[in-house]
Amino acid sequence: MFKLEYLAANLGVDISMGGLSVYESSSSGEVVRADGSILLTETPTLINGSLLAWYKKPSDANWSVTTATLSGTDYVIKPAGAVANDSFCIKYFYQNENARSIIINTQYVPKTIHLVIMNDLFSGDTADVGSATRYGRIITDIPSFQLDGSQDLNLTATSAATISLTGNALGVSSEISCEESTYYGTMTEEIFGSSWVDNVIALAIENSDMELTQGATESIIARVVFGGSVASQRKDNSNFTFAVESGTSATVDEDGVVTASSSATGDTVISVTLTEKPEIVAYMTVSVSA
Repeated sequence: MFKLEYLAANLGVDISMGGLSVYESSSSGEVVRADGSILLTETPTLINGSLLAWYKKPSDANWSVTTATLSGTDYVIKPAGAVANDSFCIKYFYQNENARSIIINTQYVPKTIHLVIMNDLFSGDTADVGSATRYGRIITDIPSFQLDGSQDLNLTATSAATISLTGNALGVSSEISCEESTYYGTMTEEIFGSSWVDNVIALAIENSDMELTQGATESIIARVVFGGSVASQRKDNSNFTFAVESGTSATVDEDGVVTASSSATGDTVISVTLTEKPEIVAYMTVSVSA
């Protein structure tokens, strides 16, 4: 739908408060003063060098044009044949400080914006959205989107006025990687009510062959493995349950910190379980030496 901000962005300009407007009298019109003039309540704006105004009696079909003149500190018009207490409908241009406006330059550079597009996901194989259930959404985030500046604005009485946001995504530097790579944007699938735990199919322990000297400590680093071509991911140890399965050379606490015995050596097997999905378990060996 029409939005002045979209048009301003396409034209590469800022919106200003105030703009050209048209004053139109009420249906009862304006009353003629004793000197045959009508007081203009707003300051008229020059149009092609003239302070143009239009007037007619409420019963007339056509408008007549005149020019406003300055009478003292007030602007007035004098309709032809007007007498005191007559009523005239009038209209004229003035600067409305409560309006908003933009300048349409002959040469312009469209703005670059941060564009976020959200599309709802519906269940079922029907195109009838009214009978489908909204179960999620796709969020497309484009940090740097260069508008193409083209605009075709059709204003008709029988259709909605829309403004296009066509353009090109620009490459931006990655803020989440040490590599000097660029990207256009991200696309995220969000399923309402889902949890990352639902997609875990296995666990992997990065330091599964842990070697410690007596009395030393080290934290377990666990990585969850997802199905569906999703990359594995490190998770905080608060998501896991740790337990010693066999051996006495080491212990493990609830935070996943392994402590080697100060008196025993040998191997200890520790299990790491995804707390919210107990069937997902991984094992590691801790070798303690003197």
